[in-house]
Amino acid sequence: MINNSGSRFRHYLELSKLKIMIPVSLTGFTGYYIFNSHLSLKIALVTLGILLTAISASVMNQIQEAGLDAKMARTKDRPLPAKKLNLKHSWIFFFFSLLAGLALIYTTGNIKAAAISLFTLLWYNGIYTYSKRITAFAVVPGALTGALPPLIGWVAAGGGIWDKPIIFLEFLFFAGQVPHFWILILKYGNEYRDAGIPSLVNVFSRRQINRLTFIWVILSVIAALFLCYFEIILSIPATGILLFASVIVVWQFSGLTRKQGLTYDYRKYSIILDLYFLLILILLILDKMIV
Repeated sequence: MINNSGSRFRHYLELSKLKIMIPVSLTGFTGYYIFNSHLSLKIALVTLGILLTAISASVMNQIQEAGLDAKMARTKDRPLPAKKLNLKHSWIFFFFSLLAGLALIYTTGNIKAAAISLFTLLWYNGIYTYSKRITAFAVVPGALTGALPPLIGWVAAGGGIWDKPIIFLEFLFFAGQVPHFWILILKYGNEYRDAGIPSLVNVFSRRQINRLTFIWVILSVIAALFLCYFEIILSIPATGILLFASVIVVWQFSGLTRKQGLTYDYRKYSIILDLYFLLILILLILDKMIV
C-alpha cells in the first residue's frame, strides 16, 4: 500500500539515493573548481544541477529495475518494489529533477555541459542499465558514467572536453568505478544471479574476483598518482598525503589476494575506497587554494 504519511518525503530521499548522488555532485564541483577556483553562486548552481540530473538517473534506474529489485533481499525494500511510492509520482519526480538539473547547468554553465549531462543519463539508463541483463562485465562500459560528472563541471566552468587535466581526472573515476562494483558483487553476487542478472560469481571463482578487484584498485591508485606526475596536483603537502594514502590503500586491498580464506569484510573495503576518492577530491580543491 502506498504510504501517504509524512514519511513520503523520506521515501523520495531514498529514491534519490542522496548518499551516492551527493559525492557524484562533489566530483562535478571539483571539476569546475580546478578550472576556475573562484567560489561563486555559479559554481553552486552548476553543482546543484549536476546533483539533480544524477538524482533523475537514479529515479529512472529504479523505475526500470523495480521488478528486479523486488527479487533481491538487498533492494526489495526500495520505495518502488515495496510500494511505498507509485510509478506516476516517480515519473513526475524524474522529469522534474531532470529538467531542473539540465536548466541549471545550461543557464549557469553552457550548452556543452548540459549536453554532456544528458548524454551521461542516456548512457547510464539506456546502455548500462540494460547491458547488466546481458553481460556480467557491464560495469566496464557503465563506469563511464562515473567519469563524466567532473567533465560536466570542468566544461561548465569554460574548460575544453579534451583538456589534459580533466582527461586524467576522468580516467581516475572511470577506473575507480569498477572495483566499487566488484566489491558489491563479492558481497551480493548470489542475489544478482538468483534475480536472473549475469553475475561474475558465475564466471570467476571468488578468489579470482578478489584478485581482479585488487588489480583495478592498483590501476585506480596509478591513475591518482598521475595527477601528481602530470602536475595537476602541484603542492608538496598534497602530493605527500596522496602518496601515503595510496600506500595504505594498496596494503589494505592486498588482503584480497592473500590465501588465508576467502571471506572478508567487504564493507570495510568499500569504505576504504570511498574515503580514498573523497581524499583525492579534497586534495584537488586544497591544492588549488595553496598554489
